[in-house]
Amino acid sequence: MKSLTTFDVLDIPSKTYDAVIVGSGAAGLTCGIVLRELGLKVCVITKSRANESSTNLAQGGIAVALSKEDSPDLHFNDTMRAGAGLVVPKMVRVLVEEGVKRVIDLLRFGARFERDKDGFLKFTKEAAHSVSRIVYYKDKTGEEVERVLLNTYNGDLIEGALLRELLVKNGRCYGVLASIDGELCALYAPVVAVATGGAAGLYLKNTNPPTSTGDGISTALRYGAELQDLEFVQFHPTAFCDGNGCFLISEAVRGEGAILVDKFGRRFMGDYHHLWELAPRDVVTRAIESQKRITGGEVFLDFRPIEERGIDIEERFPTIVKRLRERGLDPKKELIPITPVAHYYIGGIKVDTFGRTSIDGLFAVGEASCTGIHGANRLASNSLLECLVFGNRAAYGMYRDWRYFSRDFSEVRIKIERVPYKVEESFSLDDVKRTMWEKVGIFRSANSLMEAIEKLSKIAMSNSDWIVRNGALLGLAISVSAMRREESRGGHYRTDFPYEREEFRKHSTFSFRDLVNLL
Repeated sequence: MKSLTTFDVLDIPSKTYDAVIVGSGAAGLTCGIVLRELGLKVCVITKSRANESSTNLAQGGIAVALSKEDSPDLHFNDTMRAGAGLVVPKMVRVLVEEGVKRVIDLLRFGARFERDKDGFLKFTKEAAHSVSRIVYYKDKTGEEVERVLLNTYNGDLIEGALLRELLVKNGRCYGVLASIDGELCALYAPVVAVATGGAAGLYLKNTNPPTSTGDGISTALRYGAELQDLEFVQFHPTAFCDGNGCFLISEAVRGEGAILVDKFGRRFMGDYHHLWELAPRDVVTRAIESQKRITGGEVFLDFRPIEERGIDIEERFPTIVKRLRERGLDPKKELIPITPVAHYYIGGIKVDTFGRTSIDGLFAVGEASCTGIHGANRLASNSLLECLVFGNRAAYGMYRDWRYFSRDFSEVRIKIERVPYKVEESFSLDDVKRTMWEKVGIFRSANSLMEAIEKLSKIAMSNSDWIVRNGALLGLAISVSAMRREESRGGHYRTDFPYEREEFRKHSTFSFRDLVNLL
């Protein structure tokens, strides 16, 4: 399988750039800013509005070794511990060392991170960090990062542009096919970066924007890119969900002192981990789900211990408090019902330290990529740092390769028919999301994964919209990867293999060849 779209580039408008970046979150914009500084003609395209990204929704902050009590070595050690044996040390060393410079760059661009009365940066603590190292802006750090980067980027920006296909010929990427306001357009460039975010939005309950449906990862898979660690999805322990959807209640809330209690009002996290509420996310998530099953009731987040520490939650977490009150809940007076939801995609397109993929001219950055930094379980607030560090590095990798690829670059003709469907039935994206949530969620088993594989194979080859088939294809790849990993590690938990197994202490890889017999 390659294309889900029938097209001939001769029949559609086209434009040529030095570099095209798909996605306008922190990773894509950082990459674009540096490429512009290097003198390249750059175009960033984005599925919706420029600021509708996972970056913009990030609450907690950015982990960085900038305080007097901290060091890159401490940050390195915490990241290694959190990743459940699968963290790539080389990548983490790059992250923690260069992260210091990249956050200072944000300050130079005008980021308004919180400071104390003497003008020094404030730092908060989150789960599995040994010291307070999270820089933040109220409870909307991502919004501030997005604002600063959008203001700094000065290249072309096209909103409402959906990635449909890659323009790949003879193992080399020549650009992208995008649907811009419903019309197909070919955007050519010697180097292309996929910065489309992750795939947590393929789950029914998630904290991602509606745009995060794994578009770039799945499209790269269809064109032959090698993917890595697809089975690892991070479920955030604390979100509030109702009929209007789900929204995140940041890890920083527990970092400032909030506690988890069951329906009897009992604080229970000590039964599961010595760090209580600040245990790694995968531990807290499973503890909450287990406690709900044991007690037969809900689990709640109690904000009131924060105020007992002298911290005004309305000042510290204004967005969260406002959104809860809009739903008739007052965290100053009552317990808040919470539930784990899909939050971050650890797997993605396999890359080197400069963002290169297995396809010449194609790069990947941010949540769409898999650097190996997060191992099997991401350390809180390392995600924005990864976007900044590797978005910057990818720009230099792209510039280096552009110097060579631009010498013989041309607008190659690509004419292709979409892969025909085999199932007459039509499905919706909600069908994909429900299958992922119910069968490939927090608790998995061979039986649930087989059911997911059967359903998603059918959807991927059905007479459904592009976004449904594309999403089902990635969901299928995640399910197959989860079936192959016969152990529990980090964000991947198998009820039929509940323990880590030494023979699986390795990264998994995935390519389209692994799906041939299922489609």
